[in-house]
Amino acid sequence: MNSPGAAGGPDTSHSIKTISPPAGTNIVAGVLLLVLATIIFACQDAITKHLVASYPVTFILVIRYWFFGAFGLGLAARQPGLHIAFKSRRPLLQVARGVLLVLEIGLMALAYRTLGLAETMTLFMCYPLMATALAAVLLREPVGWRRWVSVAIGFVGIVIILRPGAGVIDIGAVYTLIAALIYAVYQILTRLCGNDDTPSTSFLYVSMVGAVMMTVVAPFAWTSITFTDGAWLGLLCAMSMTGHYSLIRALSIAPAGLLQPFNYLQLVWAVIVGWIVFRDMPDAWAFAGGALIVGSGLFVAYRERVRARAAARA
Repeated sequence: MNSPGAAGGPDTSHSIKTISPPAGTNIVAGVLLLVLATIIFACQDAITKHLVASYPVTFILVIRYWFFGAFGLGLAARQPGLHIAFKSRRPLLQVARGVLLVLEIGLMALAYRTLGLAETMTLFMCYPLMATALAAVLLREPVGWRRWVSVAIGFVGIVIILRPGAGVIDIGAVYTLIAALIYAVYQILTRLCGNDDTPSTSFLYVSMVGAVMMTVVAPFAWTSITFTDGAWLGLLCAMSMTGHYSLIRALSIAPAGLLQPFNYLQLVWAVIVGWIVFRDMPDAWAFAGGALIVGSGLFVAYRERVRARAAARA
């Protein structure tokens, strides 16, 4: 999930997916909040694409992570005891998660320089398939033949989009696929940390590690910015916080497994926003490959829910 957040900003969905909905579960409100988050993330990706055309990616990350770090501290402060949120049984893995997320967001920003919003998001949406394959290899999780077939079909969709025999593969596509792989590893580490740490601890680490990293590079990445673009950057940070708060609220009142398929709506918004703002429209090959990737991802999510229900009954 938030793959939305991953593409457009630091992700929270997998950091907090273990939250159990309270007695006041409201599925309709949860779905609406998640849909709102996907719309916000698509819009913030458009702002990112505009800014990276004129400014260094590291500079944009510095500002965003300063806001994100403050946001993480603010959420942790609402818990009983800020120092408790910093206590982790797997601090090295938590730090690794933070580093990986910085790399993933930076690569996605670089990808926006040469690819349209829809193409970038479509390719990135293969990360659940990568995570499924990695979980089978690294975590020895059982993956049935149906999910393996779905993973294979999804990767066929990637080949269709890239069309390697049609010419030189766009560097933005390479950045996106590397980012998707990094994010899949991030998911695996999040799952491991979730066995020992609370969701608030995982979220605090991922925000603060990135904030510290970008503070270190800030003196070397700082650059002047126009007033107009400064306003866009401020709006980008505000939208990121709003989107992630909506995502957190959605996951606190509705089951994560039920909400997961709605993340693919960000592809729809990416197509719409990309056409309105940049007049970018994916070709037929991109739509065909994207359909295979999305269909495979939805089926994998469905099979995981089936397996989880079977395990719960057992």
